[in-house]
Amino acid sequence: MFKKELHLKKKHWDEITVEQLERKMNEEKFDKEFIEEILKIFKERIEKHGKEAFGKWIYNLHFRVPEEFQNEQISISVYEKYHKWLEGEVIKLENETKMSWEIQTEDLQDLDNKARKAQLVIRHRLSEIVLDLLE
Repeated sequence: MFKKELHLKKKHWDEITVEQLERKMNEEKFDKEFIEEILKIFKERIEKHGKEAFGKWIYNLHFRVPEEFQNEQISISVYEKYHKWLEGEVIKLENETKMSWEIQTEDLQDLDNKARKAQLVIRHRLSEIVLDLLE
């Protein structure tokens, strides 16, 4: 007897849009002002490099911090602006992964704790959204 396997068509990076990212961030209850800030960055990236390059970039981000947030002072500023939301997400990530935020950010230990927390949430949550959109 032969089994037929159903293969769902997986989306490709060029099918990810800013509108889909925004919708998903809203569904995941990202801070509204943070959504606006990151969408502005995405749109600037598209204007500078084009949609295709943006799609490849977001697809390959995979649990890395976007370049725009890698600077320690920028990450601290993001933390200070959105600390309530970020702290809630840090707690959720600790519960989801069963690891402290310190362990999850061992690769960032040279940074200030505020920057580490901001970068942890940004890289983890953005990557989850992209993975969800690709399903």
